[in-house]
Amino acid sequence: MLQNYKFYSLVGIFSILFFFSKCQEKNNVKTVVNPCHCNDLIYDELYNHFFIEKRTNPYTGKCQEYFKNGKVSLEKEFVDGKLDGKMITYRKSGKVISIVELKLNFIDGKTVFYDKIGNDSLVQYYKRGELIADRH
Repeated sequence: MLQNYKFYSLVGIFSILFFFSKCQEKNNVKTVVNPCHCNDLIYDELYNHFFIEKRTNPYTGKCQEYFKNGKVSLEKEFVDGKLDGKMITYRKSGKVISIVELKLNFIDGKTVFYDKIGNDSLVQYYKRGELIADRH
């Protein structure tokens, strides 16, 4: 059962990583007043970067996705067009489902999955996308 949970959790993470993510651009300078919607960013598979409108400005900043009720469902951080920082997924209630540390589009660092109560139920450690340790 736990193996299935781990498998489906990882499938969910990788699915989220490939969501296509248009934020504001002025005079070739990226600005984010508020985090943009992740669907507004353009993913260039060839260059493995996320861009703003044109494929000349790799995106740096935060993007979010929302539930129909207006609450945040997902937050991702980018640096120079790459997923870099934390990716946080939320339940409709606002509680955190998972926190994934990313570096240069790879899962790199600590990944924590939380149960419905908010306790960490699975903690994994990755190095450049490869699982190196986990605890239950």
